[in-house]
Amino acid sequence: MKDTVKKGKKKETLKKIQSVMSGGGASIQLLKLDVPKTVDPRWEKVVLRCEYDLGGEELYSVKWYKDGAEFFRFMPSSMPAGRDFSVDGVYVDVNKSDSKQVTLLGQANNRRGKVNLTGSYGCEVSSEAPSFLTIYGETNMSVAIPPKERPSLRGLRPSYEAGETLQAECSSAASYPPARLVFILNGKEVKQMLTRELPSSSSTEDTMVSSTRLGLTLRLERHHFPGGTLTLGCQSTLPGIVGARALERTETATLAASNQRLAQEPPRSGCVVNLPSSLLATVCCFLLRRSFNYGILTFSYV
Repeated sequence: MKDTVKKGKKKETLKKIQSVMSGGGASIQLLKLDVPKTVDPRWEKVVLRCEYDLGGEELYSVKWYKDGAEFFRFMPSSMPAGRDFSVDGVYVDVNKSDSKQVTLLGQANNRRGKVNLTGSYGCEVSSEAPSFLTIYGETNMSVAIPPKERPSLRGLRPSYEAGETLQAECSSAASYPPARLVFILNGKEVKQMLTRELPSSSSTEDTMVSSTRLGLTLRLERHHFPGGTLTLGCQSTLPGIVGARALERTETATLAASNQRLAQEPPRSGCVVNLPSSLLATVCCFLLRRSFNYGILTFSYV
């Protein structure tokens, strides 16, 4: 049966101490605190390890904390040596926990309640009398199910004319927590006021994961096509997950041919006439005789 301890802030003496030496020369060291940065909540178990060197001292206790609340203690002098304490969302497999590791049950292997493994985990190691030295280490663990592929991008046409409206939709692959989506236009994040959240969808095979959808509506102008090309990207990230990799899908569209030519050529007065070379001499003679003054005529060879 679990014992209950008072939850709350750890004692101020519990810091990230790697080694401690007593006045008599005895010392203990924390060699490694092995806590996964990210775990899948569907796992059957998660093992946390605390490696230390007592420097010849006897072990008094090893205590484990989550967010400042003790959830497991190992004391060689006690019977039983391992004991777990009630902390919301944390369930210990005492039979597979000892002085160097603690085994936490995942949701797939636990029927006692809802598992919540996200938080800060600390290991405190103390030596026996007469030195009673204590070392402490702490690190964070997050819960996530990363998406298996890049987001999808739909609705972007191959080309647009200036003044037309772009309508696109970005959808993330299934994940936990739900992905955060943003549109990237020509290398810059699109303002939120131009986007709209669309109804998300849950997986029929796994109720823990879901997909996120985001829509974009934008009236296009010529400045959206630097060099005649528009680049639109859809980027997904997992919020609150340290070290989570951003996934992105990018597509391009071009300015329609008529608009592209107008955008690249400076405005001209008069008109432009393309004539076959065989007719050029005849036309020139005709214009010289008539002396019209309707504007500037520009000729070019075909």
